[in-house]
Amino acid sequence: MYLTGSRTHSLDSKVRLTLPADMRREFDDKVCLVPLKDALYGFTPEGHQAWVASYFPNGYNPRNPDDIKLRGGLTGRTVTVDVDSAGRIALGKVDESKRKALGLEGEVTVVGNVDHFEIWNTDRWEAAQAAFEENLDSLMFD
Repeated sequence: MYLTGSRTHSLDSKVRLTLPADMRREFDDKVCLVPLKDALYGFTPEGHQAWVASYFPNGYNPRNPDDIKLRGGLTGRTVTVDVDSAGRIALGKVDESKRKALGLEGEVTVVGNVDHFEIWNTDRWEAAQAAFEENLDSLMFD
């Protein structure tokens, strides 16, 4: 899987998002949605499992309280949704307060980020990209 690009979409009245066709092809019938700091992340179930495991490079230790809290936090906030026959995912299944904190209503931007996609509030995405564009040359060449 190698997801790239960004596209603006509108959520429908049932708070569903139609995944871009090229991204939809990378997912079977399930998407794991994780609300994080700036965006809602979407993984395949296998990708989500690998992402969670990446936080435990020495393996998950069920006797370590920090491991228990971290894994519980990562998996507890994850919602697995179906991809319907029209390629839509139900963002309404994500906790409303988390969706609202991310500004995910109306128009959103879907961004491919290699092994997952991210759903951003479009205004926040554009601001983040403007800041990134200002610093791109220094990040790449200094």
